[in-house]
Amino acid sequence: MIPLGLDPAARMHALREAIQNAHKAIRAEAEARGGGTIGSTVAALVMANQHFAGLWAGDSRIYRLRDGHIEMLTEDHSAVAEFVLAGKMTWDEAEQHPQSNAITRAVGVGEELEIDKIRGDTEPGDRFLICSDGLTKYATFQILQDALTGTPLETVGDQLIQIALNGGGADNITAVVIDVL
Repeated sequence: MIPLGLDPAARMHALREAIQNAHKAIRAEAEARGGGTIGSTVAALVMANQHFAGLWAGDSRIYRLRDGHIEMLTEDHSAVAEFVLAGKMTWDEAEQHPQSNAITRAVGVGEELEIDKIRGDTEPGDRFLICSDGLTKYATFQILQDALTGTPLETVGDQLIQIALNGGGADNITAVVIDVL
């Protein structure tokens, strides 16, 4: 648990430390179970003073909807991400690729966990979505944009989860939506 009374820089440091501690704990549990692989993706957001910072590892994502346009703020740590970054396919196409679940970073996997970070500004009316690939596998950018635009905060999370369930719901589904006032 990260104390709320910390200044934004201290909160970011505490968040990074908590993720690294989870990495160590998961690795220890995997070793205690005989050395198999146990891991998880992570995406987290800290907001303060009209700014945000996001941390992530794996293929969980952070999006921002601003003025009706959705933007993916993170880049997947996956085998197919290289195809997208090289312009050979879109993120929507990458979700349907046979290797879409082959992630290259995860909490609990590997000796060291490299966590990426993004920073930016916030404006009143911005809406952020933090989600797992259990949602994005079934929701294109357009579907996400449509769901996030005009749906009340009180129901948008349920709507996003229902989209994934209707698509098959074959993976863990996480969706957290944050409005900037």
